[in-house]
Amino acid sequence: MDEDLWAAFDNDLGDFDPDYDYLDVPAVAADERPPPIADPLPRSTSDAFYGQYTELRRSSLPSNSNTALAIRVANSLNAISAQGLNLEIFLDAVFWGDDACTSDPVVRYERTVFMRSPTLSSILARWWSPPTQDHASAGKPQLQEFVMDRAGQLLEKEIINVVQQFKPGPDPLSQASLTAVNFREFGIILTIISTLSYARSHDSCLLTMVWSIYLKACGLSARAFDALHLLGLTMSHKWTASAFGHISQAAGVSRNRAIHSRPHFGSHDNLNFPMRVFSQRLHNLSHFINASAATIWVLPKEALLPPDISAKVKEQRREASQAPFSLTELTTHGEATASSRVKAQARYRILRFLLESPMFKDYPHHKHPALTAPPPTDLLPCGPEHITEQHILETVEVDESSYDGTDELCNKIWLKQMGYMDADQERIGRETLLVWAGDQLTVDRIRGLARYRHDDPNSFARMEWIEPVFGWFHALMAFANSIHAQYLGTSAGIGLRKAFETLGRKGLMKAETKGVFWHHLDEALWHVGEANFLSLWAMVGNVKDVAELAHRSPEELVAILDDIVANHASRDAVEKMDSTALPDSEHDDSKRQAALFSADILAYFDLREAMRIGDVGRMEDLLPTMLYRFLGGGNHKYAVEILELLHKLRAEWPDELR
Repeated sequence: MDEDLWAAFDNDLGDFDPDYDYLDVPAVAADERPPPIADPLPRSTSDAFYGQYTELRRSSLPSNSNTALAIRVANSLNAISAQGLNLEIFLDAVFWGDDACTSDPVVRYERTVFMRSPTLSSILARWWSPPTQDHASAGKPQLQEFVMDRAGQLLEKEIINVVQQFKPGPDPLSQASLTAVNFREFGIILTIISTLSYARSHDSCLLTMVWSIYLKACGLSARAFDALHLLGLTMSHKWTASAFGHISQAAGVSRNRAIHSRPHFGSHDNLNFPMRVFSQRLHNLSHFINASAATIWVLPKEALLPPDISAKVKEQRREASQAPFSLTELTTHGEATASSRVKAQARYRILRFLLESPMFKDYPHHKHPALTAPPPTDLLPCGPEHITEQHILETVEVDESSYDGTDELCNKIWLKQMGYMDADQERIGRETLLVWAGDQLTVDRIRGLARYRHDDPNSFARMEWIEPVFGWFHALMAFANSIHAQYLGTSAGIGLRKAFETLGRKGLMKAETKGVFWHHLDEALWHVGEANFLSLWAMVGNVKDVAELAHRSPEELVAILDDIVANHASRDAVEKMDSTALPDSEHDDSKRQAALFSADILAYFDLREAMRIGDVGRMEDLLPTMLYRFLGGGNHKYAVEILELLHKLRAEWPDELR
């Protein structure tokens, strides 16, 4: 950073430059030899001797000591005056004001006794506030000035000592340096000291720098930055903007290095930015822009695909296109085994609601074989060597909702930011297979653009190198919205609306795609589902309180669990109710609705947990369930996405890609 950026304060208020870091003033050289000051020594066993010495002298005074003491003090002052001295000259000479007095043994002894005597603190207190009505004789103003001066010196000394604690490392804007700061280690006092240290020197900017970058990422305006900077809480706005540019460049180098050495896939989505201006003009107005942001997910080296994966996918896809995908594959392609795994997970989820409840905290049979979890289906490896890195591409003002925008993003902008040049297009088309994820709109636009360009002359132009796949998080949100639409009900019924109103959950009556709606809905579904299954445990177990079940054996709990699954929380239970030969007036519609909700919410819980722990096998097992859910719920777009993925997994993709 240029040195002239940190100019000193300018007293001309009309010549104020907000981009200057005015707090970084060239510091005035501190006096290396401050005026001598008598620092009290730590109390030791010798202090008692000096106190006794004074007490012996005091006890030797006559009984009418007040009068005698006054006479003796007056005589002493007269003796001092007779020597051509006054009290001021006398005290100045005794307390290191004269070299001869300083070295004289008699003077040195009396001075040492006085400085170590407990009477010193009481004398200082009376100097601060004398017990007299004559305020002119009080030395409080002089003492205040002295205390402030010495406190400033001590504070400056302490700040100099802590400078190293607040200096950033050799590469302060690197990811490691920025994420190494632990704010829990800095209390309020240390934060204040950091601000004071930064006011003294811009080099002590560790916390100030981190706060500046954080507030900039939160969208703090430039004017607010300048105000906080003048208070010494943040760096200047110009410095922060330059820091973001440096961070972006360093991240780009690290990203491209990872892309060209490790397996990866990408994803992007749309953004809406409010562009605000403080001085609006016809050519400079507040407005919204549609932008796009992408992320590159760098995988461990174990996920590296073979060099000929592109050719294998093309050949496999060519063979799969010879015949249409049969829907009977959903029930004949190992679905019996997958269905049994899904049922086992649903059964164990009901059991977990009981075992993880506070009432079962001290249950002695948690590790009983009958209560163990089903084995994972296909769990991703975990550990430091299997961490997936996240690299963010630069946000661009391109609307991805149109085909032109998708074409510009996928075939030009993203590839350029990933380090690919125009000369690499032929190699990308022949050898590369890049999986790209996104929401339903993103994937549909990429797939539609590839269909539109199927007659183009080469693989790159036909976009055969990109493999669009829907994002599971968006599918999970669509799953939750489908359950919300089916079971919302009315305030007078037994649906989710009544439960939300009872729990006081607001903002959940109408499904939304923006904001925190899914977060609140997901939390509410977990609470309602947990209450539903705990009530089933109490009802089927024939107890008034679930805590009573903590006295049951594991075998008894398993018997109750089997009853719940068979008769109250499964599709089999719903089919059993529908097959009962009873008049319509005698059918228990509330029980049927509750059983249907229990079965559907268990599938949602299963998908939620499988995504959280990385069990991709459980996620694949739930694809048929999600297909039926989206078809029955009228979400045909995501039904198409599920069918596309099923077709790729079972027909188009080779084993290396699956």
